[in-house]
Amino acid sequence: MSLKINNVANKLKAVLCLVLVFTCTFCLFAPISAFAEKTLEDLRDEYDKIEQSIQQNQQNLNEVEGEIKDNKSKLNKLNSEIDDIQAQVDILTNRIDILNGDISNLNSNIQNVTKEIADINIMVAEIEIQIAENEVLIVETREMLLLRIRENYMAGGGSNLEILFSAEDMTSFLTRKELVDRVSENDSKLITQLTSDIVELNSLETRLETQKVELEGKKVQLNADMTTLTARQDDLQSSMDVQEEKKKEVTERYEEIEDILEQLDEDSEEYKAIIARQEEERKIIEAQIDNYIKDHGSQVGDKPKDEYNNDGDMIWPVAGKTTMTAGYPAYSNGKAHYGIDICVVGATGGTRDENGKSYSLGKPFRAAQGGEVIIAANDNNWNYGFGNYCVIDHGDGTQTLYAHAQKLYVKKGDVVQKGEEIGAIGETGNVTGPHLHFEVRVKKGDSVSRVQPLDYVKKP
Repeated sequence: MSLKINNVANKLKAVLCLVLVFTCTFCLFAPISAFAEKTLEDLRDEYDKIEQSIQQNQQNLNEVEGEIKDNKSKLNKLNSEIDDIQAQVDILTNRIDILNGDISNLNSNIQNVTKEIADINIMVAEIEIQIAENEVLIVETREMLLLRIRENYMAGGGSNLEILFSAEDMTSFLTRKELVDRVSENDSKLITQLTSDIVELNSLETRLETQKVELEGKKVQLNADMTTLTARQDDLQSSMDVQEEKKKEVTERYEEIEDILEQLDEDSEEYKAIIARQEEERKIIEAQIDNYIKDHGSQVGDKPKDEYNNDGDMIWPVAGKTTMTAGYPAYSNGKAHYGIDICVVGATGGTRDENGKSYSLGKPFRAAQGGEVIIAANDNNWNYGFGNYCVIDHGDGTQTLYAHAQKLYVKKGDVVQKGEEIGAIGETGNVTGPHLHFEVRVKKGDSVSRVQPLDYVKKP
């Protein structure tokens, strides 16, 4: 196990080293969230300190393994490791959230820069067309002006005195003078137009060069963003992989504790300590789910989306012949239990056949009502005792939870219909045997309540 921890630690350190290269750039894109208060370097330092604690604890456990005579010492060390590894999982969750926000912002920036580049290319094309048209106009105007100069030279255009002496009378003089003045005026207009066209051409060429410089800058920015995006995506995938390994380590520790639990007397101090810890973990996952529903779930009074086809009546989440092995709001021993546990039974009413095989394991369970999957953990890990589980928001302030699945058929964001199979009954997480743990929660205002499921579903 120590070797596995070292491998995971080395892998994460490599990931963190990669991301440190981009820390300065990252600050420009950090998402606005509670997780953005810590830098990736802060998270790396926290992770390394915890890793040292885990390795030291594992070394101590290995050294005294043969000397441990009581389960209490071993449980204390296992619980310490669980706390440390779970802290690393939480750090990785923070980093993943930061990186997801970073990637989202980078994608947005890349889209904006790509559009800007397209706009500049259009503008450059338009300017080039204007320049071409202007150059044609300048050539035509210049040719006209040169033609006029040649014609005027060949005609020997003279002074007013020459016009007067060559005129037969005053009327001829005035007529000829007016024609000369008009020709001169047209020549002046041609010159003015030619000058204006040249000025406009110079302006267009300056604009073109400016746009090309800006275009090159945008291309450099785009390439930099694409490079950073690739690094972030690689880092995100590596972080998710490491987190998955860490979750598996937590699950392995819990399995060791479960093995010890089976050997303990229920009245022993160690047994009660394990149960108390499991109760605290249940409170943690309950609070996490409630907080997510507060932030993202519908509430009483909301109108469900049409695609949910929510008709207001929930159905029993497991088809066929079933029994309840635990109810709401407590187990038979008085320990809090905010849902109902459902098992499939055979012809004689038992939960297992003559060979001890569970009738429930692998049997499908279904959505009690149409809605959207807002939480889905399908990683076969402990997940604070819920194992594989999901939560469906039905759009009217009610949410249903399905836990301990062998596997889920749905993922976060899926829209499901009432009666649709969403998973298979299993025994992941904290269970004594295969069953479906089913809850109903109601969000009203800023509060989320876990309510009696039998007020919403009726056993067939």
